[in-house]
Amino acid sequence: MNMTILLALIIAWAAIYILKRVGAQLIIRGAGQAVLSEVGKRALTRVPGQVSLLKTEFPAWTNQAAVEQQAAPLRSEGFKDLGAYTVNTIPGVLIRMMAHPQTNVAAHIYDHPKSGSWTEFVTRYTNGSSHSLSTLPPTGMDHPEWWRKIQANKNTPNDELYRQFLTQREWHGIKSVTPEQTIREFEENYAKLATWRQERGITPKEVAHVAVRWLHKKQAAGASQ
Repeated sequence: MNMTILLALIIAWAAIYILKRVGAQLIIRGAGQAVLSEVGKRALTRVPGQVSLLKTEFPAWTNQAAVEQQAAPLRSEGFKDLGAYTVNTIPGVLIRMMAHPQTNVAAHIYDHPKSGSWTEFVTRYTNGSSHSLSTLPPTGMDHPEWWRKIQANKNTPNDELYRQFLTQREWHGIKSVTPEQTIREFEENYAKLATWRQERGITPKEVAHVAVRWLHKKQAAGASQ
């Protein structure tokens, strides 16, 4: 299905990589729109236009217990477990792919050594739009108008979040996607989102959001040590 969350994180990771070299503190103190714009342009060069999901029988989970805790309630709700996948151009990312054949909902359970584990539910529509519910905190990145997003609390069990998504998603024009088509849909919609992002660019405001979040995390990590 769709990869809007992963795309946003790829951009955020790329921006942070560049910010470390430019100096995020300098940017936050008002280096100007030109510097922020340049960071955005450089970050875009690190964003792959296409990805392939590669099934792995022996996933090296960072947060295996958390992933299973999110997957187990969905199996009870009738989701088909499609297995674990790596992303060919994004080292470190693992995704547990699941799909519900009756309700046309895909569940992506992400695992990353730095960003942790989170779930995204997605439904696709015949007009090309999508509706999702995600437990990942906002990244500070915008998304296209044809992508409708619901923000959810990751402390809520996934079976409850699934039922919440069913009541809140758009019901008209749902596209029928079989479990066998889920991986292809995922890859195709990543390419669609990546094209939108390349055409739109990354705004200085988005870069500033990423920089602020990154600095806050660094400060929080330093205070806890």
